[in-house]
Amino acid sequence: MSAGGFGHEAGRLIRGFSARLAGRERGPDHDPEGKLRTPRRCSYDADDDPRAKPWQRVGDGSVRQGLAYREAMIETAEELHHEGRRQYPLRDIRDAQRQYDALSAELDAYTAGGTAPIGRPATIRMELARLRPFLTAAAKRMRRIDVAVLKALLKNIDFATGRLFPSIDTIADQAAVHRNSAIGALRRLKAHGFIEWVRRSVKTGNTGEFAPQREQTSNAYFFEHRQRMTSRVFQRYWQRVVAKLRRIGAAPPAEQPTRLTEASYGPLKAALASVGALLDAPPPFGNAST
Repeated sequence: MSAGGFGHEAGRLIRGFSARLAGRERGPDHDPEGKLRTPRRCSYDADDDPRAKPWQRVGDGSVRQGLAYREAMIETAEELHHEGRRQYPLRDIRDAQRQYDALSAELDAYTAGGTAPIGRPATIRMELARLRPFLTAAAKRMRRIDVAVLKALLKNIDFATGRLFPSIDTIADQAAVHRNSAIGALRRLKAHGFIEWVRRSVKTGNTGEFAPQREQTSNAYFFEHRQRMTSRVFQRYWQRVVAKLRRIGAAPPAEQPTRLTEASYGPLKAALASVGALLDAPPPFGNAST
């Protein structure tokens, strides 16, 4: 056992012994159905931490405007999916992947001590370098399953508040996909700027037991399209929003409201403080009037 593993195990035994001395019994790590999950890093308390509630209302909060925003988002995702199919045809992806795998295997054989023709390893490396960007970009393309998962996710939104925290299993069931496929689709949707989320945790009710006191719960989803989408994708999305709002007689906003996050506000606050310090400081060469 490694030193880190030994230290962790020793700590667990000490906590267990202390709990028994205090007259507490160890409770179950998981519920009978196995649904309790250990909280992950950067998980916020779903009940008490404002960061676990990142949502804001959609449009004016009405169903009509909410549907306009939702339809614009889905149509933009579908457009991006079709563009990806044209730019990265599945047949080309498969051919490139077969070439990449065959060349990688050949290079590994040479690296392991096989006899290589003069210059062949260098040629293989150049060919791999040519194929790699194409395969990397193709892996990030918007897929049909991503659109299906986006539709399923948005079925659960409350337009009046923006509250959106369905479980992964709920999303997968509504999209009729495997749970792992739903997770991959959510990650690609996030990479393209369609969704964002924060992790949340809740109390387990194990107070007084030597057992986990918190467990992971569903993510809270929200939208920062202006900041997360590429300029081109955001323009297409926003054009659709404006057109749909006008169609239902709603006055579209001049631009999408910007949500100030802790990450975006921090540098601004620091910059303003720096400017304030400069204004308060005395002139570097004495009184300017003398």
